[in-house]
Amino acid sequence: MQERANVRICGPHGEWFAPSLRDIQRKVGKAEKHGLKGLLRKRRETKPESLLILTKRWDVATVGLDEAVRAEIARKARQRIRELWGGGAAYSVVQRLAGEYLADLTLKAGIGGTFAEIMPACELPKGVVEAGRDARRVHEYRTDIKSWDDKRPRTRLTSAGLAPMELVFGDVHHFDLYLVRTDGTLATPKGIAWLDAANRRVRIDLVLCEPSTGIRNADLIDSFIAMTQDPHWGMPAKLYLDNGSEYGFAEFLKDALRLGGLDCLGGGGGPITRAAPYNAAAKGILEGSFRVIEQTILSPLTGYIGGDRMKARTANLGKAPSPFDGTFDDFAHDFHELLRFYNSKRQTGDLAGRSPEQAYAQAVADGWKRTDIDPLALMTAFSIEATRKVVDGKINVGGELFYCDELVRHTGSKVCIRLPKYLCWPAIPAFTLKGELIGIAHPDPVYGRLDPAGAEEAARRKRVARNAIAAEAADLNPIDVKAEMIASGRRQPTTPVPESAGTIELDAGRAEIGRRIVESQSERRNREHVAKQAKLKATLERNQRIRGVL
Repeated sequence: MQERANVRICGPHGEWFAPSLRDIQRKVGKAEKHGLKGLLRKRRETKPESLLILTKRWDVATVGLDEAVRAEIARKARQRIRELWGGGAAYSVVQRLAGEYLADLTLKAGIGGTFAEIMPACELPKGVVEAGRDARRVHEYRTDIKSWDDKRPRTRLTSAGLAPMELVFGDVHHFDLYLVRTDGTLATPKGIAWLDAANRRVRIDLVLCEPSTGIRNADLIDSFIAMTQDPHWGMPAKLYLDNGSEYGFAEFLKDALRLGGLDCLGGGGGPITRAAPYNAAAKGILEGSFRVIEQTILSPLTGYIGGDRMKARTANLGKAPSPFDGTFDDFAHDFHELLRFYNSKRQTGDLAGRSPEQAYAQAVADGWKRTDIDPLALMTAFSIEATRKVVDGKINVGGELFYCDELVRHTGSKVCIRLPKYLCWPAIPAFTLKGELIGIAHPDPVYGRLDPAGAEEAARRKRVARNAIAAEAADLNPIDVKAEMIASGRRQPTTPVPESAGTIELDAGRAEIGRRIVESQSERRNREHVAKQAKLKATLERNQRIRGVL
């Protein structure tokens, strides 16, 4: 027996053993002669003729073919396997179709026999079929981009170093909880959420949409303005928004704020960033907060149906889920109270065991200050410019007339107006073409013919019109326009009279026609009288000649 060394060694699989003295001497000798490389196991040498081309059975069946032909057939078969996986075929389908394809290629190469005879040798084992499974990711990319995107490699991001409101995420979330509308129908509330990336505070405004409707831009604008007026939030420096169409208001906000010169939206990359389509991971910090909110503060409430609505939680087997016990206002009150619990809950990661509220309070203690903005000025940012002609002191907007006293002085002129893009305004601001505010026009009321209020308003507007005329005439001096025009005409140089280059003579007939065209009525009577007298005289003379002859 070999002498064992007085030492125990842990093997690669965790087992302990005591090597022989001879084993140790042999290892030491190899290390001294070849270094650490000498301790490595040698690779198994495989003879070229023993290497598989595709499978053992197929290699044996195609021994009579040229080696280059066999290699090409194997390459095409492996390519067809990848193409089938890339087309979305299941394992069994790939195995069958690729095997039949291999049989067709083999027969075309001239191996001899029939399809049924060669098919057993062309059946592909699992290892060959599975070798092309990686191509299935192509099918996933073409048909389920979200699943593919969720699994693609990403960089790691951190919010360390951000100040409060330096970056705010915005998204709309559909909460998995049933409420009862006033008409008795079931609905799930929607939340317009804002998350401060610096401390992960979350602010959510709830909306209960009417049947067959969803979140509107007007709802988002109201929520955004409410956030800017919240003393604990204020104006964000940058926004990271979802790619949904309901965030179209952000483009108006960006342009308006840049024109307004607000430096709170400065910095590289622009004030607003859009998440790419199917890129939920880009705003994963907010998605993660939604998941925690659902599991921690909504889960205990009646009406919570869980993440899978096809498997909604029910209190009694075989019955529909019970909705929240209360109105939407009751739910909103409870939700916002519970949201305070979330914002005061300690978190790991960038917060390092602090709660969002603690991280925010620390920033305030370190001197962070909120940026405020006038809500009325912000509201006008979500509007577009148009022009209207003032008629009778009124402007027409969408078939409705709007009036204000200040517009009376601009009757007959064009003015600029601001029209809401998403909101609904009860009044329309009017400006001069140079951008100076004229006034705020309100809907022009219609009065009954016998309504005294109508007569009073008509009398008041008449006074307004007279006052407008008086104001216009206050600095005007009387002027005789006719006399000014005559004087201006007399100041002009005397028109020169050129010499005649000759008179164009017309034949007598044409001259007579021209004279008759321009003659007056009295001239025509005189002409006709002279002609009549001449005709009478000629008749008398002719009669006298006739009598003399007789």
